[in-house]
Amino acid sequence: MTTADRPDPDLPRDPDQPSPDGPGPDGADRPGSDIDAEFARLTQGLGLDDAPLTVDDVLAEPAAQGEDTEPAIAVVATSVAAATALAGAIRLGREARTDGTDIPADSRVLDTDTGAIAAGELQEADAHALAAITSTALQRNGLVLFWRRGDRMTATRYRNGERGDDVSPALVLGAVSDVVEQLLLGAVTLAELGKGIDPAAISRTQALQWIASGRKRR
Repeated sequence: MTTADRPDPDLPRDPDQPSPDGPGPDGADRPGSDIDAEFARLTQGLGLDDAPLTVDDVLAEPAAQGEDTEPAIAVVATSVAAATALAGAIRLGREARTDGTDIPADSRVLDTDTGAIAAGELQEADAHALAAITSTALQRNGLVLFWRRGDRMTATRYRNGERGDDVSPALVLGAVSDVVEQLLLGAVTLAELGKGIDPAAISRTQALQWIASGRKRR
């Protein structure tokens, strides 16, 4: 179409001629300016000018909260008579490990009526690290690691620093203090049981003294 062929916008349009803008949804002719305005309204905020999302963009997004961030509780149940003796043993047990396993932060040792326990709000890997160190110190004296996160609860035997078999928690909970079960079920918190003893915070000399003192009491 030449310039001469284009209709004068100031002249009324012949109703028998189709609109250059095409019919609207109702079959009537619709001015182009209205279509542009409606499209702008519908696409407002869609970011059509943004770069397309890539796989790398998705992988770079922070992961949703996973299991490793859920609260967890670990309890290492032993037959050691006093918390001081167990804390000293764990302190020396860390030195006896040759694989670099360290005492997890926030671990503490507490007295119960069936023997001292080492406990902490620990994720699974740290819970097993604490059990391995404790078991290394106690050598042939077996112990049980109880661990719970959400609906999952496990019980694992340890002896001489080595992980043993997994057993049903119900089978071994009856042999330990009720405090262990209360901790695992959330009926009582570590804070309610007191500060306890941080085995990583004591010196080697103090650990030896506490172990010797515990043997004398027996």
